[in-house]
Amino acid sequence: MAIYHLHVKNISRGDGRSIVAAAAYRAGETLVNEIEEGLSEFGGRRDVVATEIRLPTGAPRWMSDRTQLWNAVEVAEKRKDARLAKELEFALPRELPREVWLDVARAMADHYTARGFVVDLAIHEDGSGNNPHVHLLLATRSVTPTGFGLKIRSADGVQFVKDARARWAIIANQALGKAGSSATIDSRSFARRGIERRPGQHRGPDPAERRTKRALLHQQRSVIMPDIRDEDLPVPDPDGNPIHPRELEAAEQRMMDDMRREGSAPVFEQQGDLASAVASIDAQNRQEVSDDDAAAYRLAPDDRLAWLREPNAQTASKDEHVLERWENRLSWLELDTRTEDKLVRSDRAHEQERER
Repeated sequence: MAIYHLHVKNISRGDGRSIVAAAAYRAGETLVNEIEEGLSEFGGRRDVVATEIRLPTGAPRWMSDRTQLWNAVEVAEKRKDARLAKELEFALPRELPREVWLDVARAMADHYTARGFVVDLAIHEDGSGNNPHVHLLLATRSVTPTGFGLKIRSADGVQFVKDARARWAIIANQALGKAGSSATIDSRSFARRGIERRPGQHRGPDPAERRTKRALLHQQRSVIMPDIRDEDLPVPDPDGNPIHPRELEAAEQRMMDDMRREGSAPVFEQQGDLASAVASIDAQNRQEVSDDDAAAYRLAPDDRLAWLREPNAQTASKDEHVLERWENRLSWLELDTRTEDKLVRSDRAHEQERER
């Protein structure tokens, strides 16, 4: 006989609870809580195996968003003691393979979507394999194309609980049979089955036991995934590929060897007479300039084209033709006298207009 556990409870505003915070905790997410004007932060939980929202036929698409769905539930309920949602929490038998967990959770959720409920499911398992279980959050109002309608009264009373317990036993036993397991679960009590046995008592979470279990799981993860030191993290080589830091020096040395081996800088063919060019530069550098000329050069306006308009006494005759050709190309820089006269007349006309 496999272990049977299913518990039905209400999430009520009268108990000071928020359905947005409850949904965020079960899904292991951070949701915007519009009523509390803040965030319900439960992101990063490692025990959340899967989450999904199952919608009934005709539900608007926005209800598949967890934040919009549960904030809309908060707005739809006006009473200060309103029941915000129903929750079904049930254990997954250990005999069920992990790959069918989501299938049986969906089957249980779809039993309620067929009756008009919106269902937010979450599967939890802490990695130890001891307590896999499912949370189903049911919005207790019917859906319309624009939002939520009237309360679904079939969620009230003891019959809802009896139906949920019986339905889960049917779904789980079918899945156990398909998995080839001879184990079964039964929703009936020992007394109804005629078994003289004291029923087990759910003792709830033990904080000390949970801390011990988390420490053990962390130790097991450390063995499986050894700690990586910073000095062992990969670094980019000269080509940008990740390598171990110990290989970086060898990669740099190979790059330098390749540069030396492939040859020095390319040799360009020499053009012209190098000796004459050097002699010409030396002759210009040896020219003597008086202090007045040097001061005038330093204080002259920044006219970089002045040398084109002033004749150079030392310019060779063979260079005069080249300079003359360049002066002709820069003739557009000289202001046309006719254009200058037009500008002057235009300025005078504007001044006369202003005076009038």
